[in-house]
Amino acid sequence: MKSKTKRFLHTFFKIFIVFMLITALVNIILFAAIAINHKNKLKKEKNHLNAPGTMIETDGHKLHVMTGGDENGEATLVFLHSVCVVDDSIALQPLMSELKNCKYAYVDRSGYGFSEASNTERSIENQLEETRKALKNAGVEGPYVLVAIGTSGVEAFYWAKTYPDEVDSIIGIDMIYPEQFANTTADEYCGFFDYLYVKFCAIGGHRLVKSVFPTNKYGVYDERQMNTRNALIGRGNYTEDIYNEQLKMIDNAAKVTAMGIPDTDMYLLYSNPMLEPYLSTDEAILKSYNDAMVKDSETDYVSAYNQVFRNYFENCQNVIIEEISGYSRIYTYSPKTIAEKINDFIIKK
Repeated sequence: MKSKTKRFLHTFFKIFIVFMLITALVNIILFAAIAINHKNKLKKEKNHLNAPGTMIETDGHKLHVMTGGDENGEATLVFLHSVCVVDDSIALQPLMSELKNCKYAYVDRSGYGFSEASNTERSIENQLEETRKALKNAGVEGPYVLVAIGTSGVEAFYWAKTYPDEVDSIIGIDMIYPEQFANTTADEYCGFFDYLYVKFCAIGGHRLVKSVFPTNKYGVYDERQMNTRNALIGRGNYTEDIYNEQLKMIDNAAKVTAMGIPDTDMYLLYSNPMLEPYLSTDEAILKSYNDAMVKDSETDYVSAYNQVFRNYFENCQNVIIEEISGYSRIYTYSPKTIAEKINDFIIKK
């Protein structure tokens, strides 16, 4: 009996070891193929990676700073990109081209877009000081109208509270306020698998996921712009600096939340896919809306969509909130609409 058991175990472990070796070999071949494909595509995409702005020396590494607009314009807009968005230097160009009577500047943070990696701790203090130094070294003077997109609302709030004389006002595009991170732990927001994703992207694994690359469904961008956006994402979709920034997001948000809401004038634009005409043009959203209405026809889903923002800022006399029909990152498919809103706000100021 012992002999049979021994033979069985011997055979089992032999098969198990062979299986593990084959699995390891297949993985090695797979990852090698992904890495080779990534390397080849990087070579092809290199010609599309010409920075539209200037590389500015900042604390031992270079940050990409893009400037433009009306040199005689009184307002200076500074665009702040959201976390994990690496192509905004190109994605924002159609919007920027529609701006009137103002100058503008855009800075790729460390490890994003065309900017070099810094490998420094991404505390809110470090992030802001890098941005301020890059603007100063590029000759962009304040006071600024901060155009905060998504999570960059944390930096905009911190900037306005720490250096109020430098911030004239804040324009938010689907801007997240710091307290929205209050019920999220650091591990929930950025954990071990996020770090693995850094390594996965380093060998080009993200190229297997088509959804990480943008579409040009509305024909906003020309071929050159789309090639550059795709090349930026192909090269640096999720870098170590981006990971480090996410790693500090919860602590940064808590620090800024404790400082309170700035007294700075704010004009906040939020997309709402439940609004017409977008609702009727997107089959998936329309189906979700109709299904929800069948289950609960009493709820006003249109008003509820951005209610959290209206509730948060309801006692702030310095804040104006406006909704726009569409989904998030609306400036990539309806830049003229956003530009018109910004132009009107600047004129009224």
